[in-house]
Amino acid sequence: MSISLTHAEPPSTGTRLNRVRNRTGQALLTAVFALCGVIAISTAFADDPFEASAVVLIASFGTLAAVLGVAAVWGGMHSRAVRVALWALPLFFVWHVAALGTWLPDAILGIVSAVGILLLTPSRR
Repeated sequence: MSISLTHAEPPSTGTRLNRVRNRTGQALLTAVFALCGVIAISTAFADDPFEASAVVLIASFGTLAAVLGVAAVWGGMHSRAVRVALWALPLFFVWHVAALGTWLPDAILGIVSAVGILLLTPSRR
């Protein structure tokens, strides 16, 4: 199986229901990525056990990931490779629940992000 970055078919084009599905998925994922960005930036202003340089790296990398995620959701939803790559977000939240036991908010954000990706996935008719 190969993933083409150049000739991907657009997900669910045509019907109003499909457009609503896509926009709902984009809105859900944008909200989750925006929240991730806010959380990342907030680490720079909270007491943290890490050194100051590590906190800057955490905050800047989290913000970068959030910006790239929003760009992928709005600019690359027609690419199968982008939709596959977006699954890293719910997997990130699964890892947090497994490693840290942080059910709230991680489990909820993982479910919401998975629903958003499923809404972006073309229906198989």
